[in-house]
Amino acid sequence: MRNLRFLFLIVLFPFTVSAQNIEIKEGNAKMAKTKLWCFSTTYKYDKTLAIEIIESKIASANLKRSARKKGFSIYRGVSWSTIIPNNKADYYYKVKGKKGKTTFYFCASKGYDNYVTTAQEPELAKNIISFLQTLDTDMATAASIRAKELELKSITEKNAEINKQLEETKKQENQKSKEIEALKKKQVAPDPVK
Repeated sequence: MRNLRFLFLIVLFPFTVSAQNIEIKEGNAKMAKTKLWCFSTTYKYDKTLAIEIIESKIASANLKRSARKKGFSIYRGVSWSTIIPNNKADYYYKVKGKKGKTTFYFCASKGYDNYVTTAQEPELAKNIISFLQTLDTDMATAASIRAKELELKSITEKNAEINKQLEETKKQENQKSKEIEALKKKQVAPDPVK
């Protein structure tokens, strides 16, 4: 019973589109007792990165979240020209992460549970598929940037350690030079007369 409460499984995916390196599926998803017609895909990136990229896309489209329900973020009556140009619509998305992979569910409705499907709205479905592909590309770029930033941080830390060692050896070098000068002064000075 407990598992049923948390299950939001895709019930049926009769249509699958292979796009770039990702497989996009289309079918029903549950949000509590409501069935949503969704496009879904699994990205090979962790959940935090996926959410960061998705939220940045939503922010750049100036969308305001209406609600959250059973893991779905809901945007009602908003204009998102990337998906449905020149019309307001309802958008739903959900992100689930597991072991460095993220599954993303995305639904678009033109109102009254009139969900965008490949069969009924091929052009709008194409826009959604393109959006999901763009997310994959953006996540790949962000993951590469993060990897390079970690490499740079490691190099910077190594350089700091090397600079610290260099400073220490310079101090030792100066100390030894002073000791040598002191010894040379002793060597050159004549013995005192008695």
